[in-house]
Amino acid sequence: MKLLRLEFYKCRRRRITLICAGILAAQLLWFGAYLTRQDPEDLAQGWMLMLYNLALVDAILLPVGTAAVASRNCEIEHKGAALKLLETAITPGRLYGAKLAWGALVLLALVAVRTILFTALGVWMDFPGGVPWGRMGVFTLISWAVSMMLYALQQGLSLRFANQAVALVCGIFGSFVGLMSMLFPVWVQRCAPWGYYGLLSLTRMNWDEATRITDFYWRWPEPVDVVLLCLWAAVFLTVGRTLFVRKEV
Repeated sequence: MKLLRLEFYKCRRRRITLICAGILAAQLLWFGAYLTRQDPEDLAQGWMLMLYNLALVDAILLPVGTAAVASRNCEIEHKGAALKLLETAITPGRLYGAKLAWGALVLLALVAVRTILFTALGVWMDFPGGVPWGRMGVFTLISWAVSMMLYALQQGLSLRFANQAVALVCGIFGSFVGLMSMLFPVWVQRCAPWGYYGLLSLTRMNWDEATRITDFYWRWPEPVDVVLLCLWAAVFLTVGRTLFVRKEV
């Protein structure tokens, strides 16, 4: 707990809150602009419409968002002899774990606030059918789990390389891949960790070319995809921690 409190203390002036606020603002603007173009008939499927678009926006914004959060948290350790000083008091493995726990709490707060804001938006827009609390909760958990998998990758890069451009470029690349993967078959999405926002989405879309009508429907993630998500996370955690523990300072 002391190490975790130290992480929050070190990041008090790193503008993490501003980064998270920017992500939330971009998502709200995206979905707000999308809603203005919808007919009343389209809003009859409002909750499914919302979760489908949130999965899309997550695939675009959260890869680079997690990269920025991880970079802001880890770059301070590369300044001066910070890592050398820290490792005289604690082991690299414990430091890695504290930073990972810090990231988990920050991302959990981010997706929880996002869910509250968009649930309030749906109630305000009077989406029919009542709030699907269970699915909103599951969607929040999925967004957090996928973000944590990517955060493990980004933290490993941010701790391994002093030049944070490496981690940030990876995040930008991930945003592009996450968006593009949604246009390809499922097996392609499974090969791209950034594509799991769409792969595990709780909604799917059917578009009738003849009538030009779009219908959404609920679905649950395939168990194999959940297992693959855990495997990706385990690989990123293991490799990132190993490289950091063996890093010479």
